[in-house]
Formats: sequence, C-alpha cells, structure tokens
Amino acid sequence: YNVTLGSGSGTMATMSGGTNLGFPGINQALAHRKKDSSPSARFWESPDTLTQLEVVRQWIGKHYKKYVLVDAPSCQVLAAVTLQLLQFQEDAFGRQAPNPALTKLPAHCFLDLQPGGGLCHILGTAYKFKVEQGWRRFDLQNPSRTERNVEMFGVIEKALIQNNCVSIPVVFIDPTVDLELSSRLTGIIIKHKGAITEDSIMATHHIYDSLASTEEDEWMRPVMRKDKHVLVHWGMHPDSYDSWLSSSDVEGDVEDVPHVERPWRVHAGWVLDTDVFNEWMNEEDYCVNERNLPFILRQRIHLQEDQVCLNLFDSKSTPFKKRRRSPSPSTDGRKKGKKGRRRGQQEEEPEEDLTKDMEDPTPVPNMEVVTLPKNVNLKKDSENTPVKGGIMADLGKEEDEGRSEIPRLSEGEDNITEQTHHIIIPSYTSWFNYNSIHSIEKRALPEFFNGKNKSKTPEM
Repeated sequence: YNVTLGSGSGTMATMSGGTNLGFPGINQALAHRKKDSSPSARFWESPDTLTQLEVVRQWIGKHYKKYVLVDAPSCQVLAAVTLQLLQFQEDAFGRQAPNPALTKLPAHCFLDLQPGGGLCHILGTAYKFKVEQGWRRFDLQNPSRTERNVEMFGVIEKALIQNNCVSIPVVFIDPTVDLELSSRLTGIIIKHKGAITEDSIMATHHIYDSLASTEEDEWMRPVMRKDKHVLVHWGMHPDSYDSWLSSSDVEGDVEDVPHVERPWRVHAGWVLDTDVFNEWMNEEDYCVNERNLPFILRQRIHLQEDQVCLNLFDSKSTPFKKRRRSPSPSTDGRKKGKKGRRRGQQEEEPEEDLTKDMEDPTPVPNMEVVTLPKNVNLKKDSENTPVKGGIMADLGKEEDEGRSEIPRLSEGEDNITEQTHHIIIPSYTSWFNYNSIHSIEKRALPEFFNGKNKSKTPEM
C-alpha cells in the first residue's frame, strides 16, 4: 500500500480511511474529503492488513526481542496499538489540538509495513519505551499519562529520523519573497523542526512567493487503485486526509509519479498550510515553475456541484441511513390477557379448579329481614345496628336452599360459648349461614372435604 507521491520528501499516500469496500448507495452523496485524519479500525483490523503486519511482528521480535519477550504481541495486538497511536496523534497533535507539542508524524511512516520500515521502528520504539517506563500496557486515552505519551512520540520521531524513515526539510527562502512573509515562514519552519539555509544548493525545498490567486474549487488526484476502488488525494490537504472512493466515481487513471528535479520548487502556501494542519504538506500540490505559476505534475479531477461520489472509508463524511421507525407495539397481547407480563417471562398456566364439579351457589339466597324494636335508638351506634349496606340476619331460622345438611358443630359440644348477639352479615356475603356449610365454602376450602387430612374435616 506504499505509494510514493514525492520522491524527495518520501511522502506516501495514506490509507487511514475506512475499508468498507461494499458500502451501498454510491450515488447518494457529494464527494467530500475526510474531516480529520482519525484512523479507521476497519482498515487496520482487516485480514489483508493483519497479514502484512506479520512481517512487522517478526521484525520486532528479532530486533526488539528483550522488550517483547515476556508478552509477545500478535498481529491483532499490533493493529490495536497502531490504532491507539494514530488516534492519540490526531487528538494531541491534529488540526483541532490546542498548542500541539509536536508536529504530526508523517502518514507514510505508519503505512510502511516493510521489514525495517516506518511502522517497524514506530512500534519497536513504543514497546521499548513502555518497558523502560514500567508500564504494563499502553494507555493513550488516559489524560494523566498524556505528558508521558507525548514524550514517547518524541522518542519515536528521533528513531524515525535516525533510521532515515523521515527526512527533515532543509528550506531555502527565495530573496524575492516579501521580508515580512519570509520572517513568518522562517518561524513556522523552525517551529516544526525544519532547517533554514542560505545555500540554495544544499536545500531540499525552495520557497517562492505566494500565488496571486488560489483555486477555490475542490479537486482530487488518484494515487492508487485496488480492486474496484481508488485511493485519492485531496488537493491542499495532508496525506492523512486521503480516502478511498469507488472506481466508478473517479474519472481518470492512476498516473505514475513523474521525475522531478530536486530541490522542490513550491510556493509559500506549502509552509503556511503545514502550520495550519501541523503536518508537513504534500509538495506536489504546491509546485510552481520558474515564472511562479502552478506546475501540475499529474491530472487533477475538479469536482463540480452536480458530481456525486461516495467516500467509502470515512464514517465521519459518509451519509448515514435514516433509522427506521420502530414498529408499533402489538395489541394481540392485550386481547389475550398478557398485558403486564415482562419480556421473557413465561405465561402462567391456569390453576386447576378443584371445585369445578361441585354445584353452583344459589344466586340470590333467601334471607329473613329482622325488624328492630321501636325502642332502639337508631342515631346511636349499638351492637345491633347493621353496617351500611348490610342486612340483619336471624340466626334462629335455618335456610335449607343452596346449603348442605352438614352441621357446623357436633352434637354434645356444649362447651362453646352461647351466641347472644346478632351477627352482622354484609350484603356481598349474604349467602353465609352459621348453622350450615354452603357450596361456596366447599369450593374455597376443598381440603376440608376431601378426607385426605385428618386435621381438616367439615366439622372444623
């Protein structure tokens, strides 16, 4: 996946975008670049990437053996660590980061998966730093460890420079550049650890005055093709913003990088935009000729307002499907008497009716109303005053209809206290008779009538 965009700068196209190659709805969104350079877990966890990481894993196991001997990382672990490093770099050093301590590491270093390449030195140095700090694991999301993590990135940057994975720009500012602008450019270059030289022959970059007019429309440049997809570079944006599009939406072939004489001839925008994004920009976007006019090395696809294509890999810039409306709750449960039953709870089986074969009670029992004496004070509550809604039952007369002949008390039980007062019976239990057992009582208390329990008999 390593594609050199500028042989002098070593800049490579990045695949930090996602890898959802089968994303539907290609013609549903205007082409647009990524909003930032956040990494894609789908790319780093894809089978193809994990296969390539095997080379990195073996190289680290050989050259950083003492630092990974105890807990040798798998390809999946290396992918996860790389994701953490990329995300931390975006959060701590990205365009939106306030006062970043370091310039972002070049995107091509993370995608150089060759033995001894950029990613080998990045991960090897990171594991070495972890062991030296006594860390049990990487924790790049912990705010309390931010300072140490920034220090680790500084060590990684030095390792990349020492192993020629990153080259420091040596800049010569043309004398024709305005003095005030020249001073500003010098400050930016030094801030990002570049070098200033007055020897044009020793310089890797020659800086010329800013262009009189800049292109306002958005354009992209195809840099690599894979299957049915094309990796495109967005003009005037760092390589970490490159993204994958469907090949059907990109008109034009991927062109080889033409040979360009060194040093690079770029206008001042290359330095100014480097400070904006806190990442060294792609020189090809800023090339100028001897007359300080834009010098286009490869084709540029300018996007029109009616041109549509979809960024397949960036979840932040692709449209999302509208969430389908949830179906209305079914009313069948209410009809079947299941209301209130929790999800997953089994429906309770109805209990067996032990008195289903017994006779039904008389709907309206025959009761005799007792007339109270005239000398009873109705205004004053007394023991003979019936409750509201109730009637007075005369216990002296026995009602036979709807009742069995089983007496409540056995003959000879004269040790029971004599009942001297009327019993107040509410209207809803008017079927009750103290001297006989009703069929309702048999249904409610079947254990007293089935003869299975000696302590529970009808006489009780």
